[in-house]
Amino acid sequence: MKLIPRLIASHLMVASVGVLGAQSAASLPKAPVGESVEQSRQIEKAIAEVYPALVRVHVVMEQPKDGRMQKGQGSGSGTIIHPDGYVLTNHHVAGDGSRVWVRLSNKLKVDAEVVGTDPQTDLCVLKLNMDQIPESMKPLAVGKFGDFSTLEVGEPVLAMGSPAGVSQSVTLGVVANLEMITPNGMGALKQAGETVGDLVRWIGHDAVIYFGNSGGPLVNLRGEIIGVNEIGLGSLGGAIPADIAEYVAKELIEHGEVRRSWIGLYPQPVLKSAEFQDGVLAAAVVEGSPAAEAGLQPGDVVTHIDGHAVKATAREHLPLFNRVILGTPVGKSIKVGYRRDGKACEAVVVTEERSKAKADDRALREWGITARNLTKRSALRRNLDTTEGVFVSTISKSGPAASAKPAIKPGDRITSVDGKEVASVEEFGSVTKALLEGCESREAIVEFERGNELLATVVKVGKKPNESHSAAASHAWLGVKTQVLTKELARALNLTGKKGVRVTRVHKGSSAEASGLQKGDVILKVDGAVVAASQERDAKVFEAMVREYDEDAEVQLVVVRGGEELEIECALESSPKKSSEFRKLTNDTFEFTLRELSKANPDEAEVGKGVLVEGLERAGWAALAGLKGGDVIQSINGKLVDSLESIEAELEKIEREQVAHVVLFVKRAKFSRYIEIQPIWQDTDV
Repeated sequence: MKLIPRLIASHLMVASVGVLGAQSAASLPKAPVGESVEQSRQIEKAIAEVYPALVRVHVVMEQPKDGRMQKGQGSGSGTIIHPDGYVLTNHHVAGDGSRVWVRLSNKLKVDAEVVGTDPQTDLCVLKLNMDQIPESMKPLAVGKFGDFSTLEVGEPVLAMGSPAGVSQSVTLGVVANLEMITPNGMGALKQAGETVGDLVRWIGHDAVIYFGNSGGPLVNLRGEIIGVNEIGLGSLGGAIPADIAEYVAKELIEHGEVRRSWIGLYPQPVLKSAEFQDGVLAAAVVEGSPAAEAGLQPGDVVTHIDGHAVKATAREHLPLFNRVILGTPVGKSIKVGYRRDGKACEAVVVTEERSKAKADDRALREWGITARNLTKRSALRRNLDTTEGVFVSTISKSGPAASAKPAIKPGDRITSVDGKEVASVEEFGSVTKALLEGCESREAIVEFERGNELLATVVKVGKKPNESHSAAASHAWLGVKTQVLTKELARALNLTGKKGVRVTRVHKGSSAEASGLQKGDVILKVDGAVVAASQERDAKVFEAMVREYDEDAEVQLVVVRGGEELEIECALESSPKKSSEFRKLTNDTFEFTLRELSKANPDEAEVGKGVLVEGLERAGWAALAGLKGGDVIQSINGKLVDSLESIEAELEKIEREQVAHVVLFVKRAKFSRYIEIQPIWQDTDV
């Protein structure tokens, strides 16, 4: 049976079955029958300490969907941790709440507001409206944090909370694991784009928990909070340790956020084939990041941070390393000791503030979309070199943006409206307001990026526009991708009556790039002949014109750039082979299929060297190690891979010698990582 991580709250409203003790503070639940007299007393005392501080959290939230922010309701659990009315719960319970209220243990309903939230640890702090609480109830009962370091496997614990949105409950269990992580290969638990497991190793326990227990406390028999329940893995519950919860709660109360450092180094455990088993392997170092500026490279093994030894030989160790980096004060210079090619080295890295993984979404109803700004980290994930522009998150299928030709889609990055660059959602909103001043709707030309193409379209903002409908490899080739200059696009570009194509991408290293062709250029003529393209069905007209020339011919292009007409001399090239024409190498041992990079695919051409993983079998050695389709293998066991023949020869040698560890260095978008395959070789003599 496949284990799937699940959020305990999950905002699911169902009937409660078998919950222990849904009583008010005036009638506290008793210890379970069958326990020893001494343990029963401890349990009852622990319940008395924390139970009155339990709250049931109710939330109205907004989430982007179908081009608008849609409302939803959810519920979870929380604990009052300060007499001034501060409540600790999970981010996934209340962090996105636009309206929050709670039920105290005596059923009193009290409004609350989000003071601060931290998706990285899935923790959130609320503040109760103290004016709604009678003076007779003050000071409020509060739960106190215990020392997580004293917790032991096998120790009895109590899970408290409000499962399924019902009144508070208590269940009993024991600690099963003090460093629980999601099993290798499972989908990581993410909150607002943050991977919670990067910092958190959960307390695994078997105290029964239900949907709605999220945010509730895990309590020891001394009546102290030693964890905050968050997830379920199989039959075990998972709680965020108290040392993390107490620190984050304090930061959120005092500052409203948790500031963390970033150096641009992404770690993984040292390889089993490494000579030394100390340190942490640098799997990727982001270009231009503090780590890169200090000289760190993928493959370096970090051994010390500011004189403190660090080590990761298993995934369970990585959160400890991440806590060291992320917990360093922002802007601090830290000494990083590392080993490269067996030699001890040291670098000074100045940390910078870690950006949010994902900015907040906003609805732009005039366009029929929801959108958000790009953060530094979200731009990196999308292979972008800038955070400027407006990222489209969802779209209404009947809205203006979806009705444009070509249509704007989720994942597009809007860069300009009517020639005005928009660097943020705020600027986009201002431009929209000015655009619609004095009218209900208006056409606007919009430039947007999709992948590495710069596209343009005409959107009737504010109102749905009328819908309109708009072989063999060539010998000569021009390294550009284009879109048809439709009548609507021509009119918007002040080129009414003109026909042609607009350049959406220039292939890196091509003669087109050398000639000076740019994204956004409109090609009107080739050697004086008009490019007769004005409808989307004319998409192949320009390619056909080029195909008529010899492979080494030079052509004169008439282009429009910035409203001015230019003449550009450009040499044609031999058409590069398409990916379907390349020889493929299928290796039955590692169960993957490889091919060389195709110049015809600009994304592959920009990678430079290596071979592409075109496919791999599920549950094969390569897939098991974490290799993915689309990865580009650049080295194998330290040897450069520059052709299919080079990796084929190395694979044959590996199979012949039955090498125990096969280490691949791969590129995946802007990131790199090491993949270590450990095959079990069969005895060929049998």
